[in-house]
Amino acid sequence: MRLAAWVWIPALLATLTGCSMTDTPKHQPSGELAASSWTSQFQQGEFTEQRFEQALPLSLQPLLKEALRSNPQLQQQGFALDQQLYQIRIQNAQQWPSIDAFVSGQRSGTNNDSASQFRVGLDFSWEIDWLGKLDARQQAAVLDAKVSFEQWQQAQIRLAANTAQQWYNVIEAQLQKQLIAERYDNLKANLQIIEESYQGGLNSALDVYLARADLSAARAQLNSRTTQLTQAQRELELLLGRYPSGLIQVDGVLDVPLAAMPAGVPSELLNRRHDIKAAQYQLAAADLRVYAAYRDRFPSLTLTASGGGQSDQLGQLLDAESLVWSLFAGVTAPIFDAARRENQQLQQYAKAQSLNAAYVEQVLNSFAEVEQSLNLEPSLYQNAQLLATAAEDSKQAESLAFENYLAGLNEYVTVLESQRRAFDARSSAINALNLQLQNRIELYLALGGGLNQAQTTREAFASEPLF
Repeated sequence: MRLAAWVWIPALLATLTGCSMTDTPKHQPSGELAASSWTSQFQQGEFTEQRFEQALPLSLQPLLKEALRSNPQLQQQGFALDQQLYQIRIQNAQQWPSIDAFVSGQRSGTNNDSASQFRVGLDFSWEIDWLGKLDARQQAAVLDAKVSFEQWQQAQIRLAANTAQQWYNVIEAQLQKQLIAERYDNLKANLQIIEESYQGGLNSALDVYLARADLSAARAQLNSRTTQLTQAQRELELLLGRYPSGLIQVDGVLDVPLAAMPAGVPSELLNRRHDIKAAQYQLAAADLRVYAAYRDRFPSLTLTASGGGQSDQLGQLLDAESLVWSLFAGVTAPIFDAARRENQQLQQYAKAQSLNAAYVEQVLNSFAEVEQSLNLEPSLYQNAQLLATAAEDSKQAESLAFENYLAGLNEYVTVLESQRRAFDARSSAINALNLQLQNRIELYLALGGGLNQAQTTREAFASEPLF
């Protein structure tokens, strides 16, 4: 009879193994989303990976290092990765047997008699992964960690790009403030000349009022530009993990030093961008969880054992006659759970379907980012050139208009209009250079350019490969 009790278990397993357990469909990231080439003809050519920092000024490099070291949001991403790496260890541990030690003592009796009972031993339990569901969950945990790793890598590159962009924003804010301060000083000098001419009877009171109005407006603009500069400085300080005092000093120019990066072909983007790889891993992990949820609907096999000593004398616990043991193997199969396991499987499959749609959205958005930046490149370059020419011509016109006014050849309204045009043209030229730089940085990011300074290991896991 004892032999028969062990025979039915492998027989049952063999029968269940032969049951139909067709896997749920797996999602395959489609390469059909990618076009054969970019729509824009700008920067066509084979992609050659250029590290992001190599295109940036040397004076910006220390700030990039500081941001990558001290930015609190990036630190959160890193610790999120740590959590997933620890989860891999937890999931691995669940595939190993569980062994627990115990020791207990009990004393009981009546007024006339008493007895002691002591126990010591080990309990052993192991769920045999005969259907592969534990392995599937372990693989899903690894993929979850890879998702966090790719998101961490993407966050580092995004932070470097944001830091560079904000650095240029501060430079633009400084130049815009200098420009309006210059205009204010010029208007102040012009007002003095006009007031002296008015006192000498050479022009009308209208000219004086117009000059004073322009000076007051310039003063208000100067205050506004000062506020904008302080705000830009604070935003940069926050990226660096500093207190937002608005006092950071930036030394740089808007000279568009960033070299053009050949865009390659759209399909290559799927293997370069960390956010796309993260979406791929998320989808693969979801498919594995569908697999595991399906296997949960079938029996599980557990092996348990215990052994130890039991005696009324503490010193005799480990004697041969005190030792006891037991061994049990059991198959647990769901019979009725109101379709709970089936619905859990369907729920996991719905999650996988959602992540598949999210992956497609991520890929299409990535293509759109590249197309948009490529499309903007030539127009931004042309705008910067045209506005630089307009600024130079307007400056000449401003000087000539004021000279003609002093000579009595035109009205002061003409001077005001020429001054306004000159100021607007120079301000727009500064902004155009910054827009060109901002777009070039976005293009580097969209094309999946790398970052030399990016961290690839975590301190808590430095002694072992992450995956």
